[in-house]
Amino acid sequence: MSLLWMQPDEDTASPYIVVYRCVFSLPEEMELAFRFSADERAQLFLDGKRLIDGPERGTPERWYYQNGLFHTGRGRHVLTARVICFGRKYRAYAQMSIKHGFYFEDVSGYLNHWEYQIEKGCYYEYPFPDWGTFPRVNVDVTYNREILSGGGDGWKQVSYFEDERILHAPDLPLMLYEPVVPDHKKGDILFFQHYLCVWADYRFTGHGRIKIRWLEAPYTTSEYDPIALKGIKGKRNGTHFVGNCDIFDIDGELIWYDYWWRAGHYVEIMTEGDVQYEAHFHRTGYPYPPCRNNSKLYEMAFETLQACSFETYMDCPYYEQLMYIGDSRLEALCTYEITDDHRLPAKALRLLSLSQQVDGSLFSQYPSKSKQIIPSFMLIYLLMFYDYYERHGRDQLILELQPCVNRLLDYLLSHMENGLLSLPGWNFIDWCKEWTQGTPPGDSPNSIMNWLFVQVLEKMAELNVRPGLLEYAGKLRQEIHSRYYNPSKGLYAIDLNQKYYSEHSQVLALLVDPYAPVIDGLKKYKLPECSIYFSFYYLEACRRCGLDELAEKRVSKWKALQNEGLTTLPEEFQNPRSDCHAWSSHVLYHLIRTHKLNCSSNTVV
Repeated sequence: MSLLWMQPDEDTASPYIVVYRCVFSLPEEMELAFRFSADERAQLFLDGKRLIDGPERGTPERWYYQNGLFHTGRGRHVLTARVICFGRKYRAYAQMSIKHGFYFEDVSGYLNHWEYQIEKGCYYEYPFPDWGTFPRVNVDVTYNREILSGGGDGWKQVSYFEDERILHAPDLPLMLYEPVVPDHKKGDILFFQHYLCVWADYRFTGHGRIKIRWLEAPYTTSEYDPIALKGIKGKRNGTHFVGNCDIFDIDGELIWYDYWWRAGHYVEIMTEGDVQYEAHFHRTGYPYPPCRNNSKLYEMAFETLQACSFETYMDCPYYEQLMYIGDSRLEALCTYEITDDHRLPAKALRLLSLSQQVDGSLFSQYPSKSKQIIPSFMLIYLLMFYDYYERHGRDQLILELQPCVNRLLDYLLSHMENGLLSLPGWNFIDWCKEWTQGTPPGDSPNSIMNWLFVQVLEKMAELNVRPGLLEYAGKLRQEIHSRYYNPSKGLYAIDLNQKYYSEHSQVLALLVDPYAPVIDGLKKYKLPECSIYFSFYYLEACRRCGLDELAEKRVSKWKALQNEGLTTLPEEFQNPRSDCHAWSSHVLYHLIRTHKLNCSSNTVV
């Protein structure tokens, strides 16, 4: 059934922000419940005070509504909804859109007369260096300073249109909205001790200009690579800030609420003229239970997971804010260990499945306005599916996703050549420093992808997805061994010519078979190492095979990060772009699982 959505009664090219208002009067104090949705996204205010934001992030195939509730007194009130409409060019990479509009459903009958006003005096530019987020804003003195409270002139009647999208109930609880204050201020810089995702609002007074920008950490020198987005970070105590700013021209008083949260440790607020400001900050993110552990590394890993968990998982909160399959599997495994609330892993599996193409392939990131294929992530999606099954059995989500899984298996099996898996696309495996763009050297097919596929086939056979998978896995194991194994080295090569080797093939072989004949070679040779991301599989192999010395040596790389001035874990062990990256948090899973194993002599974890 189509629903009536409202929109401006004028042609307005994106990017823009529109505020819808409903002026109403109550005969007595009462509580009003409502439901709303928006495209692209909305913030609701009651009498100028923030009420709620939403709907939770979804996809065109699964759009959400959000429930709201407020209690207020008799008399006149104004409810406003500030809806962003940045369009494909300017909206954040993870923000999807079908058609701009605002939907509101009220059972009381008091909230049914709506008007609108486009936010004037706002201009937008691409963010830098956090390119995947929403645009920067420049606000001039023509901005209606009363707009969020529903004041000022220029309000017009909305028009309505029928929208056929199905609105789904929220999958998740409301995100955190907890007041936080900076730990200290030095000059123009406000510093937060912990890495946070923060909604900010400000009250500016005076005359002049104010500029605001956020950063994970300042750089130690002015050297900065605008392509790789890297500079010299030292011990994260530098003085050089990089990035463009939100800019506000002030003539009197302006109250401003950011239309999206920002991430990092630092916010720089620069004033010109006699401008003064008050700033209020609210931490957001998924409402995990609090961290209760005295280990600094555990706390860093937890803080990383927290900062990368919102209405979807995210690879990094400062840059892309995208839900990649490779990161999300590791985040989900950490989530399983710290809470019985598995709604976020379930939503991640569902949304990622909705990227499935006609041929059965999956995008590597979704929701996303880009269309990226990373073949290894399709295999990891199936492992992520198994991880959920292992904890929940054949529940409703598993049954819902099984057709997607079967189509994906069909896609993978259709790309077998001469007994080996060979997939088109960007064959990213890992940010191994000896490789180019994360791709293993040598011609395809490579042993790394094929060992991953053996794992997938064996796990899917355990789920009884379809008959014959276990036999298929056995044949593939034999094929890999006969064509990639070098007995003189005691290692599996990456390529069929047996020219290139790395840790990756060996640890995946051990995850398939703990007795794979590679342990001596793994100890003997100095191989290209798994990066911080793929070291999850390295540590899993070590734990499974009792290679405690190798595991501890690898974990020491994380421990060394404790001396880098960080409170979260970065994208790479050395010279990272991002100081807070989801896939590095998997050491949390390793620490918990290792602790469980050490605490139970009768249980193999």
